[in-house]
Amino acid sequence: MSEDLVLYALIAVLVAVLIGPLVSRRVEENLEIYFLVMGFTASAIAGTLGFKLLLEAFITPVTVREIPFGIFQAVLIAGLLFEKYRASLGGFLKRSRGISLPALYAILVFLLGLGSSFISAIVASVIIAEIAKTIGLPPRARVSLLVLPAYAIGAGAALTPVGEPLSTIAVAKLSGEPYHADFFFLMRLLWDYVLAIVVICSIASWIIYKRALTSIETIAREVEVIETRSHGHGGSGYREAIIRAVKVYIFVFALVLLGHSFDPVVERYIAHLNPQALYLFGSTSAALDNATLVAAIVTPEMEIMQIKSFLVSLIISGGFLIPGNVPNIVIAYTNNISFREWARKALPIGVPIFLGAYAAIFYLGL
Repeated sequence: MSEDLVLYALIAVLVAVLIGPLVSRRVEENLEIYFLVMGFTASAIAGTLGFKLLLEAFITPVTVREIPFGIFQAVLIAGLLFEKYRASLGGFLKRSRGISLPALYAILVFLLGLGSSFISAIVASVIIAEIAKTIGLPPRARVSLLVLPAYAIGAGAALTPVGEPLSTIAVAKLSGEPYHADFFFLMRLLWDYVLAIVVICSIASWIIYKRALTSIETIAREVEVIETRSHGHGGSGYREAIIRAVKVYIFVFALVLLGHSFDPVVERYIAHLNPQALYLFGSTSAALDNATLVAAIVTPEMEIMQIKSFLVSLIISGGFLIPGNVPNIVIAYTNNISFREWARKALPIGVPIFLGAYAAIFYLGL
């Protein structure tokens, strides 16, 4: 197959990845299987499918920086533990109704957003996902209140190599001349944009949560939700936790296949774009693994503003859709949020931030 045909075929796969869950309810309900099929299809087209890629796909969900504890174990263990102690946690929260839940939730979003750079995006997203599931967020604002911490954690985790693979790879690739990137390199480079995103998400969480609790009837429903969740689900709850972890494993496996399938295209056609075009291309991280994009594009030959703008683009657009980053996957699967539901709430939140950051970087020079 010629290079042009490969490019067109991969673009068609990418379009199918983005459109399929939006137009088909069956695809949306079996998202991880659909992405697995698309991942094998794309890797076969690109000629990247082989033992090395399959091995990476197998181990990525269960390892982090060569440590045998990945997203699969985190989701599984946290799910089982929260199921076991959900009644106790729910009872504690019910006794604490005098404390403002909107304020507490906003503080949690802020702390986990910035803290994810040290405890990792996986741990931070598991904590907020399970707590949100336990307290029972206001139904009419539930998805928005779960999308916001995903944006905050996705941004905060980029500050250190501990946070997520994106930052680990970026620091590794820039550790030599001329940048000599150390542990705090990305924190010095991105702190202003990351802090702004985390603060915006925290304040928005407080406002949306508070507005959703404006009536006695709504508050009464929330108390009832907490009481219901506090009783747990018995064996079915444990079974759901295991199934959820397996689905997350399959989903991450598929994303590895899909992301690496675009390596040749990125290296040939994308890596040499001007900074503005590269920033806009970063929006593809809504569906492609952002760590893969960093590995393919970021080099020591890039100017510091190019590196900064591209990384900012990735961490914002990574929140657009469920496949975009780890927090989205964990939060969406833990709280049964569909692809369409996520996109409906995440895009109106993320696109203005994405465009605002573009203006700040390229027109204001910040």
